[in-house]
Amino acid sequence: MFNTQQIIGDLIDLTQGKQIWIAYSGGVDSHVLLHLLATANDPELGIVSAIHIDHGLHADSERWAKHCAEVSANLAIELCNLKADVTESDELGMEAAARKARYQAFQQQLTDNDVLLTAQHQHDQAETLLLQLFRGAGPKGLSAMPQQLSLGESTIIRPFLKIPQQDILAYATQHQLHWIDDPSNSETRWNRNYIRHTIWPDIEQRWPSAAKTISRSAEHCADATELMDELAAQDLDSLVTDKTSGFLPITQLLALSPARQKNVLRHYIECKQFALPSTAGLQKVIDEVCLAKQDSNPVVSWQGVEVRRYQNQLYFMQPLAEHDSNQILQCGSLEDVVLNNGDIVTWQKVKSGGLSQQTIADRLTIRFRQGGEQIMPQGHAHHKTLKHLFQQWMVPSWQRDRTPLLYYGEELIAVVGYVLAHDYVVAQNEQGFLPMLKLN
Repeated sequence: MFNTQQIIGDLIDLTQGKQIWIAYSGGVDSHVLLHLLATANDPELGIVSAIHIDHGLHADSERWAKHCAEVSANLAIELCNLKADVTESDELGMEAAARKARYQAFQQQLTDNDVLLTAQHQHDQAETLLLQLFRGAGPKGLSAMPQQLSLGESTIIRPFLKIPQQDILAYATQHQLHWIDDPSNSETRWNRNYIRHTIWPDIEQRWPSAAKTISRSAEHCADATELMDELAAQDLDSLVTDKTSGFLPITQLLALSPARQKNVLRHYIECKQFALPSTAGLQKVIDEVCLAKQDSNPVVSWQGVEVRRYQNQLYFMQPLAEHDSNQILQCGSLEDVVLNNGDIVTWQKVKSGGLSQQTIADRLTIRFRQGGEQIMPQGHAHHKTLKHLFQQWMVPSWQRDRTPLLYYGEELIAVVGYVLAHDYVVAQNEQGFLPMLKLN
């Protein structure tokens, strides 16, 4: 059986007196974890509570919640019972959708002073690696589950990740624990259950130490992933001097080896907190966007992400919202104006320059580019076309038709966020107001 004192000692070091929450489903694994901490009697261990998530997916879910409450009360552990609405099952599959709903519920409940303990064990780790292998995952996916990770402001720790399942069952039998057996755990239509009940018995019969050795492979992949992340961070530093710029230089990116190109792209996408593309999708970014002609406007997209090119720059962004370039909005005060895509035109008070409050009060209108617009920029003696100015300012093509334009009657007097018309700028040392664009 596993060393209970070692687990408690490790948790004391990792939690450092923070509030400890146990993800308690009522199953044997989480019941053993709950019992272990509830009976530890170690004053150095932080306050221990439990969280039960009711997904509402089974007719007996209320009975299970009641069982968890009774067990927790008998162990003098406070239980927080939460309900989670499982959505997106059509897009993600029921397993993934339930997991997402569960962790969203955890995240909403926990703070930066909380640590969540989950009871995944060595066999769970081996199953996860196999699932990722069948999905064609790379080293990061094959790292399976880390022993510790962040969840919003809080931290998740998996103290049983190197513990064999039989040791957990032996503990439960020794302490005469009573747990819930969820019948859905036997349904082999779910991939994990199929591995557990159909494939795993044959694997374990042939290779009795398979769970241990497969879990060790996950650790090797985790080490490799850490090295890849370090290399990607170094490559990104060499590519981008300004991390807020929002784009990557294509020439420098393509100077890297193909493997390092894809490695740094994955790292950059994760830094931007976007969903990662498939292997084929990532290759499309290189082939169809990076290697496109400089004057083309290629787009590669996947869930929640668009990748575009402007000149020698590679942009990653959320999909562009629908935009009505024919809309005309009234702007007769210093109040913010919300555009139909959620962006906001606001006013910045300045000591010198800007538009006068009287000009603004004369009911300006906000319009959008139709083609052929001209303006005489502040400090210039001649009109320039808006097309020429956008090229001069290196404004990406997809942003040009979405940039708000301020009109005084039928005269263009400001390109919001860029320039004011010379004849409408207030005199030197006279207070004015600059129109600014606050992106959604």
